[in-house]
Amino acid sequence: MKTTKISYLLALSSFSIAMVYAVANSFVNYETIVGTFEKLGYPSYLIFVIGAAQLIGLAVLILNKNNWMTEWAYAGFFINFIFGIIAHLMAKEGNGAAAVLCIILLWLTYVQGKRMHEQKGLEQEASTENTNALRSVA
Repeated sequence: MKTTKISYLLALSSFSIAMVYAVANSFVNYETIVGTFEKLGYPSYLIFVIGAAQLIGLAVLILNKNNWMTEWAYAGFFINFIFGIIAHLMAKEGNGAAAVLCIILLWLTYVQGKRMHEQKGLEQEASTENTNALRSVA
């Protein structure tokens, strides 16, 4: 359980740093990002929409309170990165390597998070069985 949690936290931290950097870069280098969006064929107002959605999704992943919302956050990030890769390849403007790296980090976070919750559930189940066994003996 400990290695799973550590690898989950490392992947989530790396992914979080990448997302915060991307959003901060959108604001700091706004004119450059507008130029890139125009080359890719997207309107510039999407910069703020995507940035806000990424921050909200990141908050959902970090807080991890609602399984339904967490799954949607993962799906939203995945779709965002896939469309980013396709847009870069279609416009022949880079190769979308940053998006590929983020998909890998997202996948690692997803898999390790599932393993961690599964192991946590098994531990809770075992402790409940032990408690019930002790109660039946007493």
